[in-house]
Amino acid sequence: MTSIAKFTVIAASLLCATAAWSADFQVKRSIELPSTTPQVWHLIGDFCDIDDWHPKVSSCALKAIDGSLVRVLTTDTGDQMTQKRIAREEGLSYTYKIVSSSLPIEKFTATLSVQPGENLLIEWIANFSSDDPAMERVVVEDIEGGLSAIKGILASR
Repeated sequence: MTSIAKFTVIAASLLCATAAWSADFQVKRSIELPSTTPQVWHLIGDFCDIDDWHPKVSSCALKAIDGSLVRVLTTDTGDQMTQKRIAREEGLSYTYKIVSSSLPIEKFTATLSVQPGENLLIEWIANFSSDDPAMERVVVEDIEGGLSAIKGILASR
């Protein structure tokens, strides 16, 4: 086998192996609102109130598992997802991870936070891995849909 043929075989093998690896993604979205931290946190701060404001979540049930707060979400399509709260800063943020989901996503963690200022900043950051690059768009649409709903609810008050 010639050197060029050996190189081609090795390169093709590496390309195939690389294609099978998960990609890491970060989705970061935010909105600014002329609102107060307590007003916004009252809407979004309770871990299971997401079904009151997120358009894709039809119900939320809280459970305590091994001393941790877990929410089981049912989506508007009937799918279920279990998320565990892993950190909380009262009145400012909570961080959660996906425990189970039908989506082809791994190592998903996200933080929803509010940051006071002249205008209130609501920020939602998600980090995850997936073999399916389309999952980035799914997460973007989920976060943007949630932030848009928050903005609409607060604007109507």
